[in-house]
Amino acid sequence: MKVIVTGSGTSQGIPVIGCDCAVCRSRNPKDKRLRASVYIETGRLKLVIDTSVDFRQQMLRNKLYDIDAVLFTHHHVDHIFGFDDIRQINQQQKKIIDIYGSRRTVKELKITFRYALDKELIRYKCVPIFRSHFVSGKKFKIRDTEIIPIKLKHGHLDILGYRINDFAYITDCSHIPENEFLKLKNLKVLIINALRRRPHPTHFSVEEAVNNARRINAEMTYLTHMTHDIPHNKTNKILPQNIRLSYDGLIINI
Repeated sequence: MKVIVTGSGTSQGIPVIGCDCAVCRSRNPKDKRLRASVYIETGRLKLVIDTSVDFRQQMLRNKLYDIDAVLFTHHHVDHIFGFDDIRQINQQQKKIIDIYGSRRTVKELKITFRYALDKELIRYKCVPIFRSHFVSGKKFKIRDTEIIPIKLKHGHLDILGYRINDFAYITDCSHIPENEFLKLKNLKVLIINALRRRPHPTHFSVEEAVNNARRINAEMTYLTHMTHDIPHNKTNKILPQNIRLSYDGLIINI
């Protein structure tokens, strides 16, 4: 199984427009962060979690030209606004893309991209062509790959994380319900959000992410969805050895 972190930044990306802080001016490529997303290959299945605003750039940068499915965590702009660009995969690979998300997420996607439901536009293949599937709290399969949804809180909003084999991805989370920790046992790799050093009402801070990572106790944890409040090299020096910052282009083989 291979995981590529295609984006490790928060909703504004790094550098932030008009910001002159040290991280935004940094020459370290690991301080340059597109919006949060990952690409996963396991067996014959290729998928992404969220089609971020930067989806097109992320696919091109990592020389990725095909996916079979998209798992959506929730419907916020930075996690869905690259959805239109799956039509290039429809056209080039001659396939329909399966999308998975909560009922609310799928509903919001169809509102935001309502033109994609137009039958004439579908016939001419000039819109993203997809099949939608509703995700509850129950595990499901895409082909032969088992997916375990993780029910999470993003402030007051119900969102989803996902476990695939020994890997789990959690982003935009501010609370993991007690019974969901059972789904996160015996992980080899965890990716979890850490917005900034200071507390935030709808996202884990670095300290909160580290505390949850210690409880989950994966062999290796990577932090994602980070603002310009978090310099890569400086922050890594103060983290536990098995907890590191992710970065755009990080490849994880499991």
